[in-house]
Amino acid sequence: MAKRKNFKANLVKQSVKQVVQKTVQQAVGRSVEKDPRILEIQTKYQKNGLTFQSNNNNIIPRDQAGNIKLQESATDNPLLIIEPASTRILNKSVLKVIDTQFNYFKFPATTRIVDTDDVDIDLDLDLTVEQESEDVIYARYKPSENRKILADLTGQGIASGILMDELEEGQIQKRTNLYYITKQIKDSGVDLRFRVKINFRYDEFLGPGDQSENNTTYFYISRNGPNKYLQRDYIQYFDFEDPFAGGGKISMYQVQNSYKDVVIANSEFEVGDTFGITALAGKNSEKRFSTINAAQTYWSITDASKNVDEWNREI
Repeated sequence: MAKRKNFKANLVKQSVKQVVQKTVQQAVGRSVEKDPRILEIQTKYQKNGLTFQSNNNNIIPRDQAGNIKLQESATDNPLLIIEPASTRILNKSVLKVIDTQFNYFKFPATTRIVDTDDVDIDLDLDLTVEQESEDVIYARYKPSENRKILADLTGQGIASGILMDELEEGQIQKRTNLYYITKQIKDSGVDLRFRVKINFRYDEFLGPGDQSENNTTYFYISRNGPNKYLQRDYIQYFDFEDPFAGGGKISMYQVQNSYKDVVIANSEFEVGDTFGITALAGKNSEKRFSTINAAQTYWSITDASKNVDEWNREI
């Protein structure tokens, strides 16, 4: 009886062993006997190492974040493919990198002094740009838009300031529409040269029975300061391009240019003083008015001792 029991036990063990071996062989066969296209894709892992990720679900299914999708205790999880990656690093490769880094240097560094008695350091440097940038006098302003020239409704002949708010070049405006005397300008001792051009026109919109009327327009340079009262007509009598425009007379739809080129002595201003441009029109209503053309108008301030044009360029 004992022999028969042992024989049955051995038979069961052999049967179990054969079943296990067959199951393993089938599993190995399934992992090896794959579609050639899938095997071709798997070679990328062999070449690129374990960091290579494929979007082919036949390799290893992943979610949108690139994580491998495996379900715990599931029986249908895919086989996790792990291929070894090997890299061959030669001594020649390391030496080549080091040689590149030190191709132009030798250590330790040394210095060599050459004695020379005949050293010509005659340098001809063009400092024009630097000198212009340091010019504390120069400024060029213009209006930013077209504006009507105001009339004095009180009849006292009081001029109003015009728009000169846009900086084209030079010193910035500390006061809008005005040229401000800084300590540098006053202490420089230089006189100021003002060059002003004003382009303006006169328009009339006549109704039935209305008669055309000429307009008059006057321009001035104003001055004001901490110890000076506001003088709206400090510099008077601008010149007009039209020789018949006596007293600033202008007719309907006419366009004129008015100019002023004047030197103001350093003794005429102090720190904190301001200069501006003022104007006075004889008429300013909905039907009759004069307008300054911003594009053709400017005010240039330069050092009177320099022979420069209105753009501060040497003549």
